[in-house]
Parts: sequence; structure tokens; C-alpha cells
Amino acid sequence: MMPARSARCMNSNDQGSVSQSTRTLARPLPTVRHYHQPEQANQQGGGASMVLQRQVTLITGASRGFGLAAAEELTARGHPVIATMRNPDRDAPNLADLDSSLVEIARCDVTDRTSIDAAVEAGLSRFGRVDALFNNAGYGLYGPVEDMSDDEVSRQMDTNFSGQIRMAQAVLPAMREQHHGKIINVSSLAGRIVAPLMGLYAASKWAVEAMSEALRYEVSRWNVDVTILEPGMYASDWQTTNLDVAAAVREGRSPYQESADHALKTFRTRAATRPGSRSVATAVADIVELEQRLPMRWPIGEDTIQTIRLREAMTDQEWEERVRGDTKIYRGAFFRGVENPLEDKPR
Repeated sequence: MMPARSARCMNSNDQGSVSQSTRTLARPLPTVRHYHQPEQANQQGGGASMVLQRQVTLITGASRGFGLAAAEELTARGHPVIATMRNPDRDAPNLADLDSSLVEIARCDVTDRTSIDAAVEAGLSRFGRVDALFNNAGYGLYGPVEDMSDDEVSRQMDTNFSGQIRMAQAVLPAMREQHHGKIINVSSLAGRIVAPLMGLYAASKWAVEAMSEALRYEVSRWNVDVTILEPGMYASDWQTTNLDVAAAVREGRSPYQESADHALKTFRTRAATRPGSRSVATAVADIVELEQRLPMRWPIGEDTIQTIRLREAMTDQEWEERVRGDTKIYRGAFFRGVENPLEDKPR
């Protein structure tokens, strides 16, 4: 394939499986149906056939992980993508195997409005519209809440939360004018369930969940749909290049050092055994093609769904006891002196 065309927009610095459930989700995920639009009637043959309408999708964080996998899946299905990333000079070769006629690469830093506006304009100039936004760019901040600096907290929220707002604001004028669009905001299982040492990351995703729900209500009058994508744990570079360890932990000066070091090692070991990004990419492409109204939330993966079900079936006290009992991850260092409620007792 020819390398994908690149738009230079601006200079920007780089930057548990659950075994049982006692309650089911309120509504199952819908059966995916592809969006079709009638082709103009063939004047010679008389009658019309149904063809898949190509949908232009803007992807943030398209250089790797979920973003790159989504770009691969969408272009494989014949859909154009506006693949944005902070450093195209370095990362554009990651998309070299994609069909260049379907790809516009643009520099975009979701913390910078000038960069965002330039990327959206590049996509509109190339394809004439934006049918969907895959609001994917983000990273994880790891460490105890007590250890977090003001800068670490601000950067996490500015990227994961405010960045999604800026992107939605940038594409919505075009979506309102064309009277259709889809916004796919990436949250996480952490947007529903909080674990020790991931409090700030979870906070950014809980904020995404609340903002996305409000946005969904507000833009529906223009036939713009919003859904919240909730992936669980996947084997990707999120656990390495996209996971920022708090400076206090990284430098070995945290009062929680032993637990933080052990949990991080365990987390990365578990993540390496998980499936790759393909199921997330498939879900994104299915959402882009879906004919019916999107569900508000779209959890991905059986483990994710089962964990959500289990959490909904438990009281806060029951869930807290379960988290406190996960000594395999945390070595009980947060909860010394607290009985493990899940530990097998002698009969």
C-alpha cells in the first residue's frame, strides 16, 4: 500500500475475571446491524441495490493501541479515517500498510485547541464531513492519591477528560450542520469500578461517563448520538508507554512503595496475558456502522460485563470487603489487620 497522506497541522510536544454473577444487566447489548443507504436506482436495470455507506471517522491517539487497531479495522471495511496523533513524524509509519486513499494523518494534541481545530479542518478539507469521532487519546496515571502532585492530577484530567470535551466541541458544528454524527467516548471498566492505586485515572473516567451522558441528551436533537465505550484489561502498550507512574512511586519515596511496586508488577503480568486490541477495534467499527440508536454504554469483554454485574449485585460494604480481600495483588498492605472475607476457612 502507498503510505497514508499526512496533514501537518501544528508543532506540538509529545507527550479479574469474575466467576459468578447474581444479577444481570438491565438490557443486553443490541445485535449489530450495518448501516445501509439505498444506491441511486440503476436507470438501465431498473431497481435499486443496497450499498454500505462509507462513514468518515476521526480517531484520536491513532498511532498505537486501540486507535491504531480501529483505523486498521475501519479502513479494512472501506471507511475513511482521519488518523490523528501528537507526533506524525515519528508515528505515521505505523499506518503505512493502510490504504492511503482512505487515510488522512493529522497532528493533534488533545490538550491544545489550535492543534485540534487544525486537525478537524484537515479532515473536513479531505473528506468533506466527519460522521464519527472515536475519542480515544488518553493515558493512565498510577499511584496512591496521597502521592500525586498538582501537575500530575491536572495533566491526567486535562488529557483524559478535558481533551474529550475539546474534541467533541470541535466536531459538533459539522455534525449539527450535516444533521448526523456519532461520538464514541472511551471510558474504561475503571469508569464504573475503582481500585487502589488507580484513583486519579478512575476519576478521569468517571468524569468522562458523566459528561458523555449529559452530552448524549443535549445533542440528540441534531441526530447526533453519543456512546461510552468501556473496555476492560487488554494486552497493549497502555500498560507500558501509556501508563504514567507517579513520581513518588517511580523514585522510590512513596509511603506505599512496597504495595505499589508489587501491584504494578502483578498488573503488567496479568495484562500481558489478556487479549489484544482487536475486539475493541471491532466494536468501534460496529458502532460506526450501526443503524439503530446507540446504547448509552458499551462494555467490551466478558470479564468486563461480569465484573459490572457483580458490582451491581453487591452493596458498597460487600464490594469493599472483596477489594480488601484481594491480597494477591496488594499483599494486604493497605488493609493489615482486616480479615480477608474471601479466604477459605477451615471447616
